Amino acid sequence: MHCNYEIMKRKLLKCLILGVVFTAPFTGFGQSSKKTIESSVETSKPASKKMSFDEYCEQNALQLMDVPAEKSSGIKITGTLNFIDSKKTPSLKAYGVKPLENETTYYKLNGSDKILAVKSLYVLKLNYANAKN
Repeated sequence: MHCNYEIMKRKLLKCLILGVVFTAPFTGFGQSSKKTIESSVETSKPASKKMSFDEYCEQNALQLMDVPAEKSSGIKITGTLNFIDSKKTPSLKAYGVKPLENETTYYKLNGSDKILAVKSLYVLKLNYANAKN
């Protein structure tokens, strides 16, 4: 009985954490949340039947977010990277980052007021599976 309680407790905690991870980029950022949602819809490319998961990740793992300075304190910043102009098609390879298994990571960008979000592999796998259907 005690073992089942611990398992249920871990699953509930995992669900809560994932819920926060999925909703954090879209809530609490005031006026920029609508812009963030719109930009993520515009930049998310559908997976074609021929597109491999690696290609999908390369095209969809990154998201540039406009976050006001007073709101950025609520984001766990992993590090700082040099800004790459969106006209040069920034990619995982260009930034030298890799998605983590279960955690979206956030980077401050030198020369920009934007934050770079690198979606987790978990989120990318879900989106890839949904895009193929």
